[in-house]
Amino acid sequence: RLLAPNHEWKNLNPFSVLAVSHLTPLDIVSQRYKALSLLIHPDKCQHEKAKDAFEQVRKAMNSLKDEQKHKHLKALIERGFAQGKRDYEKNVASNIIQSLEKAKEIAVMKIFAEIERSRKDVERRKRSYEQRERDQEDEETNRLRKERDFEKNWREENRVEKRIGNWRNFSADDKKHKTK
Repeated sequence: RLLAPNHEWKNLNPFSVLAVSHLTPLDIVSQRYKALSLLIHPDKCQHEKAKDAFEQVRKAMNSLKDEQKHKHLKALIERGFAQGKRDYEKNVASNIIQSLEKAKEIAVMKIFAEIERSRKDVERRKRSYEQRERDQEDEETNRLRKERDFEKNWREENRVEKRIGNWRNFSADDKKHKTK
């Protein structure tokens, strides 16, 4: 169940990962976590995906331990339940959604999926911005290196001396013409 197809979207709701209601007290949630973790711990379970399943359960419990996040998750689920009820009432005549519970579950999954999608979008934009910053720094470094190389070559080839020497000769010739 934890690693079923599309599990990365289905397991966004920590309460559904631990298979408890959002109204369940934290001590009962902790008991459920301990029971699940004993079942799927990679040292105890020989299934090849046990480590991934254990990580899903651990991540869910860690998010529920945080008081602020716990309240936020409960509020999101309540909002999903309200949206699911509205969806069910709107579509009850067309039999699109079979039950009120299914409508609530779908609405909650949509809310968590939207949040995850927006989080991934922010992450993608942040990576893009950081890449652009690195590219600009690289371009600036290359520009400075080219300028240094040009200056170095300019000095090594005695081009500076020749050019300044020509100017000095011209200035000296100009003074000779003026004195005559």
